[in-house]
Amino acid sequence: MSASMPRPALAIVVMLLALPGIGCTDDTASQESSLLIEFQRSGGIRGSDDRLTIDDEGTATLTRDGATSAITIDGSVMDRLRQALREIEFDKLVVEDSPRRGGDAYEYAITYQGSTVRAPETALPESLRPLVELLDGILNRA
Repeated sequence: MSASMPRPALAIVVMLLALPGIGCTDDTASQESSLLIEFQRSGGIRGSDDRLTIDDEGTATLTRDGATSAITIDGSVMDRLRQALREIEFDKLVVEDSPRRGGDAYEYAITYQGSTVRAPETALPESLRPLVELLDGILNRA
């Protein structure tokens, strides 16, 4: 009797080894799934270019004019952020184009649950104002 593995069992083992990703974890996918919101603010008097990403745990990454830093969002601020997000129906927002765009006005882009809303400060929908004020406050304190 041979000590080798029976052919059907060997074929199964070979197939399992050939499947990519079996037993592996993808850190990128887990990071993306924990992303809560991405906020971009550009323009203003000094021509800023700020990008803030916040995950479910309150860990944030701020990229400001090319420099990146990590910040932690306070629990009470995270509670207010989650509440503001629950109150907005992103997929139903309509942003009117504003002919009034001052040189000192900001342009915003907010991505939440796969939906991105872009709006100039002068045409920001009322339902977004509390969220933008909260996120602006985080950027201004960072």
